[in-house]
Amino acid sequence: MPAPLEVARALLRGARYLFVLTGAGISAESGVPIFRGAGGYWRNRSFTELATPEAFARDPRLVWDWYLERRRTVRACEPNAAHRALAEWSVRGAGLLVTQNVDDLHERAGHRGAVHVHGSLWRNRCMRCGAERAADALEYSELPRSPCCGAPERPGVVWFGESLPEQAITAAITGAERADVALVIGTSGVVYPAAGFVEVARRHGAKVVDVNPDPPSAGARSALAADVSVALPAGEAVPALLLP
Repeated sequence: MPAPLEVARALLRGARYLFVLTGAGISAESGVPIFRGAGGYWRNRSFTELATPEAFARDPRLVWDWYLERRRTVRACEPNAAHRALAEWSVRGAGLLVTQNVDDLHERAGHRGAVHVHGSLWRNRCMRCGAERAADALEYSELPRSPCCGAPERPGVVWFGESLPEQAITAAITGAERADVALVIGTSGVVYPAAGFVEVARRHGAKVVDVNPDPPSAGARSALAADVSVALPAGEAVPALLLP
C-alpha cells in the first residue's frame, strides 16, 4: 500500500480546486508560540483572561502590552518551508487558503489572498466605528487612537465571545463548497467555527488530507475525519505535497 504522503500527493495533484486550512501548528514551526494549553500564560495570566472584550475594558494597557509583545515575537520569526510552498502554489494553483492564525507569515512568504478568519495582529480597530487600519508599531507610549474618529483602538483580532468577520466566513464557505480536496495543516480541527469549513468541504464531496505530526485526539478525528493523515511536520510534508 502506498505511504500516506504518496496517497495525499496524488489527491492534491488531481485537485481542480483546493481548500487549505492552516492553524497554529504551521506557525509554531517558525517559532510562533502556541497559546493554547500549558504554555498559554503571560505574566502569570492565561491568554483566555486577556483575549476578551471584558479584559480590554478592564485594562486596555495590559492587553495592548500583550499584543505588542506578540507582534515583536512574530516579527522575529520567519516563514518556513510550508509557508513558502503554499505561497508558490497560490501563484499557479486554483483554490483558497484560510488561516486561523493572526500572524503575517503567509503574506511574508509571498501568499496573496489568504483569508484570516481570526483577524490580524497587524491591524488596529477603531472602538467607535469598527474601521480597521494596518499597523506595525511594536511599542505605544500612549494607547493608540483611530485616525477616523479619534477613538481608542483595539487589536484587530477576534476575541473569545466574538463572532468571526462575516466577509471572511462567506469567503471560506464559498471556497470550501467549491473544493474537491481540503488540505488541513497544523490544526486539531476542534476549534469552531473554523473546523466547520472542513465539514462543509466534505459535504460537497471533497477528500480531506490532514497534515499534523501529532496524533489527533478522538474528538479531533471526529471533527476532521481525514481521508489521509500525514504525520509529518508541515515544513517537510507541505513542500512534498504541493511542489513539483
